[in-house]
Amino acid sequence: MNSFSRRFWSLALPLLVAALLTSPALAEKPAVASTAFFKGDKIPHLEITLAAMPPATNPFAALASAPRKYVKATLTEGGLSYSNVGVHLRGGASFRKIDAKPGLTFNMTKFTTNQVFHGMDKFHLCNSVQDSSYLCELLGSELFLAAGVPAARIHHVVVSINGQGRGLYYLKEGYDKHFLKRHFENAGGNFYDGGFLRDVNLRLELVRTKEDVKGWADLRALTAAAREPDLQKRFERFEKLLDMDEFISAAVVSAIIWDWDGYMYNANNYRVYHDPDLDKITFLPSGFDQIFGNSGNLLNRQIGPPMKGLVARAVFQTPEGRARYFKRLAELNRTLLTPEKWSKRIDELSARLEPELTKVDARAGADYANQLKRIRDFFRDRQKDIETKLPTAK
Repeated sequence: MNSFSRRFWSLALPLLVAALLTSPALAEKPAVASTAFFKGDKIPHLEITLAAMPPATNPFAALASAPRKYVKATLTEGGLSYSNVGVHLRGGASFRKIDAKPGLTFNMTKFTTNQVFHGMDKFHLCNSVQDSSYLCELLGSELFLAAGVPAARIHHVVVSINGQGRGLYYLKEGYDKHFLKRHFENAGGNFYDGGFLRDVNLRLELVRTKEDVKGWADLRALTAAAREPDLQKRFERFEKLLDMDEFISAAVVSAIIWDWDGYMYNANNYRVYHDPDLDKITFLPSGFDQIFGNSGNLLNRQIGPPMKGLVARAVFQTPEGRARYFKRLAELNRTLLTPEKWSKRIDELSARLEPELTKVDARAGADYANQLKRIRDFFRDRQKDIETKLPTAK
């Protein structure tokens, strides 16, 4: 190496190392960064900048004509910018056009590599048009996680797109490789998207895998077990295929919060992961922005089976499955559904949300207390409702 090269690297190397260490993509390990983000007590502002894509001059044109196709964007938040980020519109009943209040999905590495946003490779901005409290999915996620069920974490952000304020959103963690690594020892298994009203017997979309079982063999085995006529043998087969404790806990929480549009009751809004080490399947809940309902309708809310999802229906038709379900329901109703704890949590969340909501939408802010009342009443009444129904539920 000549003297010029030595001098160049002596000056350039420290700068390069410093740049790498301070890069938003590499500054912290993903698990550490994401945990800090979701525990944060401030609501960040996220600026999204869409560039015009020739031949159109309108930066919104591409997403207006092909809303599910990724386009490039720049994200700016907390003094940091992330370029070449992939973004497309999202939502079913909550879908809104790009020039309104759109739901958005972000992929940090769609057009580049080694880039994460607070430890996430993928995340969603949800417009909460079906939940004026902005809290259903966050509280639902915390309930599932507290019961030992993997679920996406939730935070809130204020969003602008090309300088135009779009209001308050909730940011939902994506089911990316970092999510799987936090919940499973081996993150290289088959990961399926349940899609819209599709059960496990309908060849779900295989989103991610690393040389796991082929040809949907894991889901085909699950479907075959569900069709086993001998109930004792059926449960034994399921025990070998399912993370049964997690599945029962997920079913119980779904009933408690009345997640009527999830897998258990509607074969909808879910993901499936096959753990290669355990050779077992885990169901992951997703999209529970319409939970809780009105406290006054609790008498019409069932607390258990029958359920609609193929696996849920088949598991809880067995005597062992029903017995374990109601045992877990009694336990979680006593230890998890504590009204005082959740009322305090709602107070904490509303204290930071209401001022921000009022800034971007004064009318919604003025009505916010009424939106929270429904949830407070639910936590107040649901525990007693389940206690009343448990003796005759078996």
